[in-house]
Amino acid sequence: MASAKIDELALPVRALVLDDDPTTVAVLTRILSQQQWEVQSAQSIAEARTVLSHFVPEVAIVDVYIGSEDGLAFTAELRKRIPEVGIVVISVEDTETLANKAIGSGADNFLSKPIVPAALLLAAGKLAELRHERQRARQLERELQSTVWERVFPEIVTHSDAMEAVLRLIQKVGPRDLAVLVCGESGTGKELVAQAIHQISPRARHSFVELNCAALPPNLVESELFGHEKGSFTGAVAAKPGKIELAAGGTLFLDEIGELPLDIQPKLLRALQEKRITRVGGTRTIDCDFRLVSATNRDLAAEVKVGRFREDLFYRVAVFPVQLPALRDRMEDLDLLLAHFLKREAGGPTVVTPEARQLLHAYDWPGNVRELLNFAQAISLLSEGGHIDGPAVRAYFGSRFGAMTGGPVAPTSLTRPVRTLKEVEREEILYALRHFHGNVGEAARALGMGRATLYKFMRLEGIEAAELTSAKA
Repeated sequence: MASAKIDELALPVRALVLDDDPTTVAVLTRILSQQQWEVQSAQSIAEARTVLSHFVPEVAIVDVYIGSEDGLAFTAELRKRIPEVGIVVISVEDTETLANKAIGSGADNFLSKPIVPAALLLAAGKLAELRHERQRARQLERELQSTVWERVFPEIVTHSDAMEAVLRLIQKVGPRDLAVLVCGESGTGKELVAQAIHQISPRARHSFVELNCAALPPNLVESELFGHEKGSFTGAVAAKPGKIELAAGGTLFLDEIGELPLDIQPKLLRALQEKRITRVGGTRTIDCDFRLVSATNRDLAAEVKVGRFREDLFYRVAVFPVQLPALRDRMEDLDLLLAHFLKREAGGPTVVTPEARQLLHAYDWPGNVRELLNFAQAISLLSEGGHIDGPAVRAYFGSRFGAMTGGPVAPTSLTRPVRTLKEVEREEILYALRHFHGNVGEAARALGMGRATLYKFMRLEGIEAAELTSAKA
């Protein structure tokens, strides 16, 4: 009967045997190994801890006395370390008091020595089966939850624990009218998260209005945010509502809020506090009930310390922070995301060879999910016969292949003097500006930098966009 139960499991079951007696260890290991279990053993608590550094047991057999050490203390430690592990405590003493003490320490069962093989298999087998049932139930719950998430957040593709934790946060904060700050590196999907928060909020029937604080020259931010009246400045030929006004009743998404000019920050703070604004050049106050969701790739707390961001505004916009993981921290999503992007770009599934997959997993993706999307868009055009292979991946990444494999470039491969990073940066920026004919916004987006940052660089380097308007890349 015990064997039948064990045979139903998804074998092999992983088991740890901890006993200071070599004969007992050998016997117990043989009994479990005959059932095709994967068994690791230890004869001291220190040795058991070493085993646990690379082996996660589903069942543990622990003696009450490990030499002079306390096996029940280790049982409590093991229960805390691996909450779902099944633990059978064994001892030469067969008393009700000791059995109760073992259960109180975290054990699931107690057996007295000498161990009867059938009793051990029955006790350990039931614990392993229970763990597998819990895993199956958890997997089913996860699949059902994923179905819900796919319906509500169709563009957020994941099965990683890190992103599922983010989705749970979104579900909690979405219906609440709190200011949310979405943090994360560039390309991690902050805008998608902001849209998801809006979609499950009571404001979903109203507008979702976006403003990238880094995509505008500093002197235009106030007008874009608060609007302006006719004649309020040169070129203001008509009155224009600002983003806050357009977001009334809905959600305002301020991307890269860390780039918001200091002189505009107190005005935004006042708008958040009073839910009303005054257009540039106007005197009339306009009621604007809006929810703010912001995003940043900066450490705003650090920006506060150096005086680049107001502390009072920081606490207003970061009522509920959500931290997005970088793609390198959720690599289990890489294949899923790539398949999603390839299907969307190529109109159907595309085969990725094992070599190509290995190369893609070796790369650290500094541009995160956005870089993966760019790769999918390009490779779907470059791949032959719907197959993405190793040579295609190498060709796409070119000189970045060294970063993908972690291997250094041999000195003999250099055909020119090494340039400084500043020289390379200037050359790439000039290339982007020429390519987009002086369009600073497009160049900044292509370079992955804020528009205000690019303007600052151009001022420092004496670069005029007008000189590049007719230039060819």
